[in-house]
Amino acid sequence: MSFSIAQKGNWGGIGKPSEVFSFALLCLYVIMGAQCFHVDFGKLDIEPEPVILFKLLSVFGPLPDALVKHVNEEEAGALLKDLWQAILEDKLNKSFEKWSEEMLPNLDSEAKRLILRMTNLDPAKRVLMSDIVMDPYWN
Repeated sequence: MSFSIAQKGNWGGIGKPSEVFSFALLCLYVIMGAQCFHVDFGKLDIEPEPVILFKLLSVFGPLPDALVKHVNEEEAGALLKDLWQAILEDKLNKSFEKWSEEMLPNLDSEAKRLILRMTNLDPAKRVLMSDIVMDPYWN
């Protein structure tokens, strides 16, 4: 994915599904105190975007058809499908739903519930920013 393609996704108003997803990753970083999706770009022999997508899909999957359609680009959609197939074949799904408070003490059930709402891979089913700010988690 080139910089120009990535920038196209940033046009429009605040609260788009992509911004909600990004906010979820920020919340997860704050809760965990670590970058769980960090990639050492210096050690990669390939472009970093597929590696990051692989990590995100393995944690927040399964890949819904709606996301592939939402991407609306044949090459990117094919990449998402190929990555998901690799995750299934190698049984590399590290589902966020299975992450526990025992594993991560700061990830209580309310934080996990909110992050799951914000990371739904179907953009149409992802919670709206207006609902996030009203979520009981913040009380």
